[in-house]
Amino acid sequence: MRVSSALLLERDRELAAIDAAIEGCRSGSGQLLIVEGAAGLGKTALLAALRDRARSAEFTVLQARSVEFESKFSYGVLRQLFENWLSSVGRQERSRVLSGPAKLAAPLFEYGAAQTFEENDGTDDCYSYLYGLYWMCVHIAEVTPLALLIDDIEAVDWPSLRFLHYLAARIDHCPILLAITTDPATSDPRSEITRAITVSPMAQLLRPQALTEAGVRDYLASALGGTAAARYAHACHAATGGFPFLLSELTGELAAAERERPDFSPADIAELAPPKVVRLVLRQLDRLQPNATRLIEAMAVLGNEAGLKPAIEVAGLDQREVPEAQGALADAGLLRPDIPPRFVHTIVRAAVYLNLSASARNMAHVRAARALIAIDAPVDDIAAHFLRAPAAGDPETVRVLREAARKAVAEQRDASAVTYLTRALVEPPAPDVLPRVLVDLGRAELRCLEPKGLDHLSQAVELIDEAAVRGRVGLDLVAALTAFARNEEAVALLQTLRAEAGHGQDEEHAALLDAALLSAAEQIPDLRPIARRQLRRLEAAPSVHPSLGHLLSAERAAEALRRGEPADAVMGPVEEILKESFAGGSTLPVHDAAAHSWCLTAFVLVQCDRLGDADRLLTILVDGALKQGAMLAAETGYCLRAWVRAAAGRLADAESDARRALDRLGGAGAGGPAVLAAAALAEVMIVRQDLGEARLLLDKCDGDEGARSLLFQLPLALAKGRLYAAQGKTEAAVGVLGEGGRLLEEQDLHTPALALANESALALARAGRVEQARALADMRLTRARAFGAPRLVACALRVRGLVSAGPEAVGYFHEAVEALQSTGAGLDRAAASIDLGAALRDDGRLEQARAELTRGMEQAQSCGAWGLAKTARAELAAMGVRVRITRTTGVDGLTEQERRVAALAAKGKSNRDIAHALFVTIKTVEWHLNRAYRKLGIASRGELAGALAGQLATR
Repeated sequence: MRVSSALLLERDRELAAIDAAIEGCRSGSGQLLIVEGAAGLGKTALLAALRDRARSAEFTVLQARSVEFESKFSYGVLRQLFENWLSSVGRQERSRVLSGPAKLAAPLFEYGAAQTFEENDGTDDCYSYLYGLYWMCVHIAEVTPLALLIDDIEAVDWPSLRFLHYLAARIDHCPILLAITTDPATSDPRSEITRAITVSPMAQLLRPQALTEAGVRDYLASALGGTAAARYAHACHAATGGFPFLLSELTGELAAAERERPDFSPADIAELAPPKVVRLVLRQLDRLQPNATRLIEAMAVLGNEAGLKPAIEVAGLDQREVPEAQGALADAGLLRPDIPPRFVHTIVRAAVYLNLSASARNMAHVRAARALIAIDAPVDDIAAHFLRAPAAGDPETVRVLREAARKAVAEQRDASAVTYLTRALVEPPAPDVLPRVLVDLGRAELRCLEPKGLDHLSQAVELIDEAAVRGRVGLDLVAALTAFARNEEAVALLQTLRAEAGHGQDEEHAALLDAALLSAAEQIPDLRPIARRQLRRLEAAPSVHPSLGHLLSAERAAEALRRGEPADAVMGPVEEILKESFAGGSTLPVHDAAAHSWCLTAFVLVQCDRLGDADRLLTILVDGALKQGAMLAAETGYCLRAWVRAAAGRLADAESDARRALDRLGGAGAGGPAVLAAAALAEVMIVRQDLGEARLLLDKCDGDEGARSLLFQLPLALAKGRLYAAQGKTEAAVGVLGEGGRLLEEQDLHTPALALANESALALARAGRVEQARALADMRLTRARAFGAPRLVACALRVRGLVSAGPEAVGYFHEAVEALQSTGAGLDRAAASIDLGAALRDDGRLEQARAELTRGMEQAQSCGAWGLAKTARAELAAMGVRVRITRTTGVDGLTEQERRVAALAAKGKSNRDIAHALFVTIKTVEWHLNRAYRKLGIASRGELAGALAGQLATR
């Protein structure tokens, strides 16, 4: 559909009436069409359609548009109608048309004549002109039907208007079609004669209606495409009321805004004011009395929801002046005559608001805020005006903005809190209030993962004198410094805060400081001596605060892991943590600064192949952190859980967690826990054979300070090694895995280093470098068996199987499959089954091979590991077995997060509402919805409810 034709959307009834009028006129019956409606409803577009159709029907079409500033020009509209046509025809045709009675009108078109034409000359001349003009029309229509089109009759000069009235009463038996457009709301002395024309018995009244939301969507689709139409249709319909002119102008502004503002959203549409719309509104305002202008400007500043009382206060009007001003605005089509009055369309409000000068807007917002305070309006409404008011060092402004920020935090709208508090800081606050503003702002910024929060909390710590308050704020700063991989600064601050806290004061606070110091120092090799001293001090203490108990247990487990003790021994200190954490309805006590203990516990669980327990613990951590507003802890939990789920073969869930975290944290290069999410997502991409995206993700992590943490070194080295191996770069794979192992060995993490060594041997074996792989295999298998973690053992067994042949290889692979049965590591199990199936085929045991390969392929498909499934299919194909890989679709194919997002969308929640409910960005919501649409085989939100209920989508 072309944009021009889109202006006639939902105009089938009117176009049918136009076609009927044209046909009736061609049959010799005169027609009078009145197109009536408010400005912007598309009357001119209908007149243009009439013009085009009449020309196609071989009419003589004459058209004029009245102009307000020419309304004093006598016969001006009639001259527009006839002059060009008369000058374009030959002398003979002109003489014919102006012959007989029509020659009475000839002086109107003879500029050389000395006669002037006054509209109220009191003579019979004007009636002679009317008579002559009528016969001139009759003569023109004798050759071809005549169509006379007059746009905007309200501004037609008096003599021309008299003629139109005269003609309308006399065309019933002539092939003349007279069409005019009119706005019934216009009040003018000429309105009486206009009404006389519209009530003529011949008149056919066309009243175009505003477009429905579906019509707006169709228009946007023709102009901007289907995606934009679905995204913006509702907001555009609300802003324009479905008026085609307003919509067409808004669409142009919308297209430009989307190009220039990547974060543009439907909510921003209400602030757009296209230039033509502004000029149209200004023309209407120029006709009004000053009181009406002041009232509508005050309403534009306050918005539709404020009501009339504050608008009167902001406008500075006397109550007795309001009814007249309100009525004039309703007559002008700018306000609805509701109680309280409202703008006809939000786009009109935007036009009025943007026309105000900057100084007038600033002062109006100050008055608006004061007026709303006086009527005890909601604090958000008041704060919205202080945000736009100039800074003035006003304590009341700071008080309101802080109150609005507190409300926003309570409603989990941290971004709004940041906006309010940033503005409060500019005011500026009084010296005694400044530290509290800085603390609130810093905390809100850090919940939004904005690095500026570090600076604001640092300033607050410097300004706060009270030790207890300084310690609590310092803990928040420590959590942020650690999250941004600035552990050295965190440790230095913690040592200072711990010394200030002393002994026997706030035991819980002191315990948190102790835990944070141990956690921050533990993560960085250079700070490990501090961590060891802190651990010895805590273990030597006569009693330990309960909040430190979990951390000490996790540290004991980590120490057992470093000493190379068996998995059962390593798990000893952790079992009690799991028992308490998994108690019914348990929520972990979480502070951002102390989340490391839970992450360390999860890391230990992964090393001992307790993947299900690690996932469950991290889910409790994430849920508890979100409830308590500990966003840094929540994001770290998401990152680590993504890696755990990737290891378990839950690729879709791992991808969901990783993308959500990276979106919130600012991408793979954001540092800190983002490194972990990038490694997990890269693992998913490698398994799916999307090596390009995996490479981009891991490249962004190179040189990242956050990779110094032991929690991140193993996942990052594994992902890089597996990527190189998948690319066929065996030397690079062995090199990066060896370097990662060396770093872990330096931290006495011998068992995690063994995982990298096994992966290195696996890469060598798959590259055909059998002797190198065999030389390492036996020693690593012995060490893996000694530790007792099934995945480590299975990986070592697979290496031995790859460097062996015949029944020996089958034996190793069979043992690997058996070892993995109880681990929940679906991806490893699929790979081992496929290795076993290939070995069975090589050994001539075809039936067993077929069964094992089929089992491995199905397991790979359930994980979403299409590359691995393809390998199994190739093995089966070599045996003459034809299979087809079917990717999981439908409701069962949705990930946990996709299902949550789709369910909320099906209930009518907007993307913004879903983002707030799930603590994600709007971009993440859109990403999950698009994936859900593809899996469910649907194209829109309206189909979600049925699809989730298991109904088939018919397309």
